[in-house]
Amino acid sequence: MGLFWSQLLPPRPTFTEANIPSLDGRVFIVTGGNAGIGLELVKMLYAKGGCTIYIASRSPTRISAAIEDIRSTVSTPEASPAQLKSLVVDFGDLTTIAKAASEFLARESRLDVLWNNAGIAQAPPGSTTVQGYEAHMGVNCLGPHLFTQTLLPVLLKTAKTAPSSSVRVIYTSAQIVDAFGPPGGVLLAEQEPGKHSIDKNWTYSASKAGNWFLASELDKRTRKDGLVSVVQNPGNLKTKAWDPVSPFAKFLMSPFLYDARMGAYTELWAGLSEDVTTQDGGKFGIPWGGRWHPNPRKDILESLKSKEKGGTGGAAEFWDWCEKQTKPFAS
Repeated sequence: MGLFWSQLLPPRPTFTEANIPSLDGRVFIVTGGNAGIGLELVKMLYAKGGCTIYIASRSPTRISAAIEDIRSTVSTPEASPAQLKSLVVDFGDLTTIAKAASEFLARESRLDVLWNNAGIAQAPPGSTTVQGYEAHMGVNCLGPHLFTQTLLPVLLKTAKTAPSSSVRVIYTSAQIVDAFGPPGGVLLAEQEPGKHSIDKNWTYSASKAGNWFLASELDKRTRKDGLVSVVQNPGNLKTKAWDPVSPFAKFLMSPFLYDARMGAYTELWAGLSEDVTTQDGGKFGIPWGGRWHPNPRKDILESLKSKEKGGTGGAAEFWDWCEKQTKPFAS
């Protein structure tokens, strides 16, 4: 089966709730954990027990509703219950991110896995963040980058004493990067004000390639410290991301859309499977976990490589751009 179809029609997941190791004492953050894939992932972690899970999202009301729903519908072990906590952050407004990270650090001394799950798709052409960045790029890349960088010290501190390869940052990409988007994955010239593409699929694909770039560049900087940084495509799922899509497009895709729980298996595997190690840093996981992308776009692979190793260095340039854009909001 070709790669395209193997992601549209994935094999059965190899890592599910039955494979989750002990989570006792571990601390997790799931961004966008109040809905869709993130909510299903939180339910799986909560049911295992023993851990503390922060649901990070922009709406305190929706976070509270999700926590109430989970507590009323999902059982957690009485002997070692899981704890659910709220963390309010808006990835479309960089001014909220350092505050959210500071609130987390005031409450916790460790962080075992950060799932950068939150994101948007199909934002109307011309949509921007509070700071004026193209909406997909701002919410899917700049916000998570700043959040991750602010939390990096506690991740690295945790990695010093945690089991090998157990401390991780999981980014989220999509299948669209295989077939569509800017040459090289991201064009920085398009990120300048007034130069944003009006093709929402183009801008979404750029942000999803950007997530891969961030995972790869973080891996280059932190693998030696024991941090695992990978990206994954959770799959094509029945989530609110499809709400803005035309009825005709939904009809065409309906045979290939799966329950959000299936996408959570991809994220669960990336975050907790012992088969994923630091040696896999920078790789791209595909549905429903247990598999790495075997044949990425050549131009994206060239971007992932540094100029010194024969690539274009596009990912490194994107990292530097993200650093420059977010630096004013880092504290």
